[in-house]
Amino acid sequence: MPLNSAPTRLWPTLLLLALLVTGCASSSTPTSGPPALIPPLPAAARQPAMPSVCSPTCSAALTRERESWQRLLTLPEGPASSASAPMTR
Repeated sequence: MPLNSAPTRLWPTLLLLALLVTGCASSSTPTSGPPALIPPLPAAARQPAMPSVCSPTCSAALTRERESWQRLLTLPEGPASSASAPMTR
């Protein structure tokens, strides 16, 4: 039988296929236990309480102001003067 016969070339392919199948078939059972608890943040990492100076209406007013600025920036410009119009001195 010649060295390049079909069984000789097929053997590495079958070995690779067997390794891939056994690698995918490993039985890994999920561990069933209590879920991990997330500890509370330390006091230094907590966000301070909202000061009495801030109010929801202040935030809403700022949002309205920003929206009006955005509208001013995106208004279409008026008609531009023609580049071929005669110049006046």
